[in-house]
Amino acid sequence: MIATVFSFLFPSLVIMMLLQMGTHRLNWKTVGWRPALILFLVSVFIASFPVKGLPLGRWLFSFNANFSITLTALLFCRVWQKAMGIKLFRPIDFQAAWIFSAITGLVLYPMALGMGPFDPYTAGWGFSWLSVKVLMITIILAFLKNRFAVVLLLAVLAWNLRLLESRNLWDYFTDPFLTIFSLVMLIIRGIESLRKRPLRETR
Repeated sequence: MIATVFSFLFPSLVIMMLLQMGTHRLNWKTVGWRPALILFLVSVFIASFPVKGLPLGRWLFSFNANFSITLTALLFCRVWQKAMGIKLFRPIDFQAAWIFSAITGLVLYPMALGMGPFDPYTAGWGFSWLSVKVLMITIILAFLKNRFAVVLLLAVLAWNLRLLESRNLWDYFTDPFLTIFSLVMLIIRGIESLRKRPLRETR
């Protein structure tokens, strides 16, 4: 029951992001608690609206069975910034999220498809080396005061509460859409960095 209710959060955030983009083009003021609450309630209504006997938000899961807590958190940061004008994540926090998600996805999905000596997905069914490594990464990020550490803690908490329909810890940390998005963002940032380097060297 909890997982079913929580499953509407991600599609509602996606719809709210799209509404924010639309209202921005129309030059409507949507910054503040009241417009943010209105947009969120409208988004929840749209996500809950039945289409062919199935809520619209549930149709999104036909593309991906589980959208990770990490992806949901990054989307929430984006929506919150547009709604309240407050940045929850700094560029370095987003970068840590992209690096973690890209590496996690590149390790998990090819090997889960048989391109390796073992299937790492099995480590997500209970306490294992996955839990230990994530704990170590979280401690390091917390020591560096990187806010992505909070997202990893939230993912573990969500796993304990069984907020996703999946019971595998991997699905709380990453998903295919997040992996692709993270790789694209890292490539874009890498290209931008290479373009800026000659300008710095000439100064």
